[in-house]
Amino acid sequence: MDINIGILKRADSASLRDIQGLLAQVRNGSEKDTATMSELRDVLKDKNTLIIVAKDDARIVGMAMLCVTVRIGRRTGQVEDVVVDDSYRGKGLGKELMYKLIELARRKKLKAIYLTSRPARVAANALYQKIGFEKKETNAYCLKLSL
Repeated sequence: MDINIGILKRADSASLRDIQGLLAQVRNGSEKDTATMSELRDVLKDKNTLIIVAKDDARIVGMAMLCVTVRIGRRTGQVEDVVVDDSYRGKGLGKELMYKLIELARRKKLKAIYLTSRPARVAANALYQKIGFEKKETNAYCLKLSL
């Protein structure tokens, strides 16, 4: 197995299909929206967002996103949608994706990176703590906006 980890630079139908499949696994039906080509292109054009992917040949088998927030006097990042395909789990790809994401965050001179993860994602939560993320006691809020 020869897996390459890198930044996704181009939107095409194969990448979109693979990403849709991965997002369906991590979101576990909690979000019914399907990613569109237009959304993928918008994300790839956004200079403050990076999609890191693990590829087995041409197929994307894992991904993680880094969303940079620029504030006055402070640059931080938010980690989103970290997922490895079911058939590739347990091989260290999640750790490799996270290390690549952390490397890129350091290059961008971010002060900190944040993430949230459902408690049911036991392996993911263990990984985040193992690589140095500290669990914070906080209240997470969401205001759903209807379109």
